[in-house]
Amino acid sequence: MLHQAFAFIRRDFQTQSSYRLDFFMQIVGMMISMSIFYFISRILGTAVNPYLQRYHTDYFHFALMGIAFYPFINISSNSLAEAIHEYQHTGTLEVLFLSPTDIFPLLVMSTLWRYCWAFAETMLYLLTAMFIFGANFDWLNIFSAMLIVWLTIFANAGLGLINAGFSLVTKRTSPLARLLGLVTNLLAGVYFPIEVLPDWLRFFSYLLPATYAFEALRRTMLQGTSLVELRPQLLMLIGFAVILLPIGLIAFTYSVRWAKIDGSLSQY
Repeated sequence: MLHQAFAFIRRDFQTQSSYRLDFFMQIVGMMISMSIFYFISRILGTAVNPYLQRYHTDYFHFALMGIAFYPFINISSNSLAEAIHEYQHTGTLEVLFLSPTDIFPLLVMSTLWRYCWAFAETMLYLLTAMFIFGANFDWLNIFSAMLIVWLTIFANAGLGLINAGFSLVTKRTSPLARLLGLVTNLLAGVYFPIEVLPDWLRFFSYLLPATYAFEALRRTMLQGTSLVELRPQLLMLIGFAVILLPIGLIAFTYSVRWAKIDGSLSQY
């Protein structure tokens, strides 16, 4: 299984690196995005400080943590569906189903490179912000941050399985994936503190795993908060995983069964 996982990572790395211009433009886009938030922070000055006092930081650090770690949330919610859509487009999905290995591990291994690239993106964001823009992080807590990332991935994996099941049956992007992306960016505190939202809208923020993930990551990397002090956020992420993962697995299993009965695996 480990050999197969490495083979998938190597395949996807070779595919992505073969498109050198696209690879380069992704890095340039990251630099531009970071520069935009840096200069926005300079413009805002202390205007948003009342909302950032509990993080003991400025807007640049706050937004940086959002854009640096958001790829993990996006991938955990969408990567399985994207892998299925890619196999449908190339006409190789039915071949995967005929493999001696169960389809679910194969699809999971097809997403491993995306997580590797997300980790590289996150580190590039943090290191560039530190060396070029003078950002300060508590690097001693980087392993705690990675643990929070793993919990976040599991908390969102159930939604990712639901999206994958929808793509498998309909051969279209799940509307839940688009809605979830928009809602997460608006309500989960990616770009601004949720405290600026009206009370009635802030209520919905607490229904998103990402809200607790960003809160924990910011307190870990910007304040040096220990995992013990972050127990409420960690328990919420575990709770989302316990509730959503079984629902996602049931939905995905039902979708696989439906696609086999319908005989539409080779169609696109």
